[in-house]
Amino acid sequence: MYHILFMLYQITHQSNIPRCGRGRCRESRLFKGIAGYLCGFFLFAMLAAGCATSKTPALQKTVWEDTSLLFRNNGGVARELSPQEIVDTVISRGSQLATFRANAEMSVATPQLKGPVRCTGIILYQSPQNLRTVGSKFASTLFDISSDGDRFWLYVPQENKCYTGKSDAFHRVEAIGINIFPGDMAHLFNYKELLKEKTPAVETWPAYWLVHVLYVGASEVSLKGNLYIDRVDGEIFRCEVFNPDGSVRLQALFSNLATVNGCKIPQRIDVRWPAYSTTLSMAFSNITVNGVLDPRVFAPAMPEETETINLN
Repeated sequence: MYHILFMLYQITHQSNIPRCGRGRCRESRLFKGIAGYLCGFFLFAMLAAGCATSKTPALQKTVWEDTSLLFRNNGGVARELSPQEIVDTVISRGSQLATFRANAEMSVATPQLKGPVRCTGIILYQSPQNLRTVGSKFASTLFDISSDGDRFWLYVPQENKCYTGKSDAFHRVEAIGINIFPGDMAHLFNYKELLKEKTPAVETWPAYWLVHVLYVGASEVSLKGNLYIDRVDGEIFRCEVFNPDGSVRLQALFSNLATVNGCKIPQRIDVRWPAYSTTLSMAFSNITVNGVLDPRVFAPAMPEETETINLN
């Protein structure tokens, strides 16, 4: 195509056509006119083809904006369960998970960081609330955090410091520029704790159940959380936890479910704390479920000379 255009351009713009008689000049002008017309035709065809084949790239939605999971179809038949049967299913399946161990690829993003911090590590969990996460990069430990449900310990080897505080509160560690939510992390592996001593209200949608977890007091009713449960396989694929003032404290997505030792386990968990613009993504591999874990693995491991900083 480009060769043809070049040839036509030369023909229409050449200046060495000899001056000649009236008939030959008329033929020359006619030839130039035809060549010019063809040049315009080919140029238009190229532009039209380019417009037809080029597409404006679609903006990639984040996992939090993508609602496709709400309308997914697993190819099975949606079940009909009563609200109590739904809650019993969640509690029963949650009770099957006693211990969890896996390698993890993690990514943390906060406004204070220039970009996502990615690392690999290991995650250990023991019901109901014991959790330990070790993150490493380039064969060096970045952090080692453990929690027993009441208190947490965050050891940062590069600083030789250990930060500690209550697990059920938000903490900002200024020295390393991260926000931590120890208690929320354990709840990602134990859904039944969210339902403990709460009253559920269920909405039934074509592809899922939306369970509103309510706290009903003597004079008030407040929303504590939402669970999105697939109506085909009965598994939770989305979770939301609320603050006392009704704002969203945590959002979590569970995906790539795999059956390990009789338990359905998400191989990926994405978490967001909207108020702090903080996100955490974890992809698991080499998963072990309900294996024996020595209780000592959940104890803080650090040198005796480590400086301890109380964040309360």
